[in-house]
Amino acid sequence: MHPDWQDKIHLYAEDHSSPEPAHLQKVTEFTWKKMINPRQLSGHLQGRFLANLIILKNPKCVLEIGSFTGYSTACLAENLSAEAHIHSIEADSETAYKTQQFWKEYPIMERVAWHIGPALDIIPTLNIKPDFIFVDADKRNYKNYLDLCLPLMPKGGLILFDNTLWSGKVIDENHQKNDADTKNMHEFNKYLGQKTNVSTVLLPLRDGLTMSIKL
Repeated sequence: MHPDWQDKIHLYAEDHSSPEPAHLQKVTEFTWKKMINPRQLSGHLQGRFLANLIILKNPKCVLEIGSFTGYSTACLAENLSAEAHIHSIEADSETAYKTQQFWKEYPIMERVAWHIGPALDIIPTLNIKPDFIFVDADKRNYKNYLDLCLPLMPKGGLILFDNTLWSGKVIDENHQKNDADTKNMHEFNKYLGQKTNVSTVLLPLRDGLTMSIKL
């Protein structure tokens, strides 16, 4: 696992959280063996957090922007009510193909509608009003995803953005000024934090997870 978020506190938290279901252990193994950037995997602690949020929120329509190998998708799916559904979007066609092939044998994913392509193009065609959104895709479009999705959501809808601490670089002024990716994430964090139509908290969970609730 990546050392940026696998410190002793994180590992202690994992050890004292509910265990990973077997299918998540298998997709973790698959990801680290078959994918070029396995560190993109959501992981045990964040996955349990997502699964518990689904229990609390009981959403009817979940939108996931950035499927990767479907670890987070499965976490979002495991506690969904029978009438709920998920739309999951992955921009990379090769990754999407591998992901869908892996999950074919798992009934838990039958309610997932997989979409391949740019999320900014796909979302307007779905005709949905998601009440739970998880964003873990191209970071430079985080502001665009927020601006596109927030009007679609009902009051009380929840939207999460992953990697918002950017390996801790967002608190380093040198990185803020000289690293384009860090500057982008820092600017997004400021933009979201200043919005008055959402209640926002940035959690130091793994690589940073920002949760906003539409007011």
